[in-house]
Amino acid sequence: MTMATRLRPALLAAAVTSCLLATAAPPASAQHYVAFGDSITEGEGDDESRPEEELGYPPRLQSLLRDNGQPEAVVVNRGVGGENTAEGMSRINEVLDEEDGDVLLLMEGTNDITNRLSRETTTFNLGEMARRAENRGYQVVHATLIPRIPAANVDSENVLNQNLNQEIRDLAGRSGRRLVDNFYVFGALPDVFATHYWTNPIDRVGHPNATGYDEMADAFLDVLTGTDSVPPVPGLISPEHGAVRVPAGSEVRIDLWDFGAGVDVANTSLTVDGDEVEAQITGAGDRAQIFFTSAEPLSGVVTVGLSTRDLATPANAFEGDVARFVIAGTTFLPGDIDLSGRVDGADLVEFGRAFGAVQGTGRYNARADLDEDGDVDGEDLAMLAANFGRSSG
Repeated sequence: MTMATRLRPALLAAAVTSCLLATAAPPASAQHYVAFGDSITEGEGDDESRPEEELGYPPRLQSLLRDNGQPEAVVVNRGVGGENTAEGMSRINEVLDEEDGDVLLLMEGTNDITNRLSRETTTFNLGEMARRAENRGYQVVHATLIPRIPAANVDSENVLNQNLNQEIRDLAGRSGRRLVDNFYVFGALPDVFATHYWTNPIDRVGHPNATGYDEMADAFLDVLTGTDSVPPVPGLISPEHGAVRVPAGSEVRIDLWDFGAGVDVANTSLTVDGDEVEAQITGAGDRAQIFFTSAEPLSGVVTVGLSTRDLATPANAFEGDVARFVIAGTTFLPGDIDLSGRVDGADLVEFGRAFGAVQGTGRYNARADLDEDGDVDGEDLAMLAANFGRSSG
C-alpha cells in the first residue's frame, strides 16, 4: 500500500485549518479517555495470560500516558467484539452518558467491510458518532483501521479497507479532528502479519497480537502527546484504488493530508506507471491536492505512486504506490485474478483461497472461477497454469 502527491490552497486558509487542528488536540488536563470500537479495541488476539482488564491497546495507552505527563489518566475500554458502525450508533449515546469523559478515541469499521456495508454508510456513522460526542463536550480522535490479514474472508487484498481508511482520513481532516493512522503505522512495519498479528486460524479479519497492541498504543500516544511520526497520507483518490472500466482520459486526483507539521509541497511528486509526471499541486499546511491528466490516453493497468514528506524536523517521508486501477477495454489472460496484467504467484495465492468454493459461499471469488461454471475447481486451476508467467498483450 502506498501513496500519491498533493498541495496548496492559500496561506490564510492553511493558517485557519492549522488553528482548527490545534484546537482539536486533547488538552493537557484531559484525564478520562473513552476507547470506543469493536474487537480490535476490546483486545481479541492479545496475550491470553494477561488479565481481562489489561487486554487491548487502552490499558497500555493508559500506562503510557501516566508515564508521559498525565499521572491520573484513565483510558476506559468500551470495545465490543463483532460490532459494526450501525450497531455502534445504537450504543454510543449510552456509553457517552455513562463515562462522562474528556476524549473519545473512535476506531470502528472493520466489521462493516466484512458485512459489506458501503463505506459511505460507515463514514456517515463515524461522523455522526463523533458529532454526538462533541455535543456532550468530548473531543474526538479518529483512528484508521489496521490492515486485514491475507487469509481474511472478505477483502484480503485490502482494497476496500484502503479506500475506507482514505475516507476516514478525509473525515478527520475536514472536521479538524486528530487522526491516529493505524493503517499507515502497521503498513510500514516489516513482515507485519508474522510479527504483529494473532496467528489463530479462526481469525478471519486480522487482530493484533500483544506486540501489535503495543504498537497501536504507541500510535495513539504519539497523537495524544503531539508527537509527529506519520508522513502526509492520501485522503480521497480518483480514480479510486481497485476501480475497473475507468475511462482512458480520466484525471488523476489525490487529496493529501498531514495531521502534524504540514505537507512539504516542494518535495511532493506523482508517478504514473513508475514515471514521474508533471502534476499540478495546490494547497499548503495540512492539506494539498494533486491533479494530473495524461496527454496520451491511459491504458491497461495503471499504477499511481506518490513521493512526499512533511515539514517536521526530522521529516517524515513516504514513497510508494497508492492506487491501481484498470482502464476500460483492457483484456486479461484467464488466471490474472488480481488484474495486474500478469499471471503470477499472487494470482495463485488468490486462487488457493477460493479453491473448492461454490457460488453463493463466502470464499467464492468470481474472478477465480475461470470457466464460469459456479465453482472453483481443478479445471480452473488448469486454465491458470496454462497462462502462468505470461503477461497480457
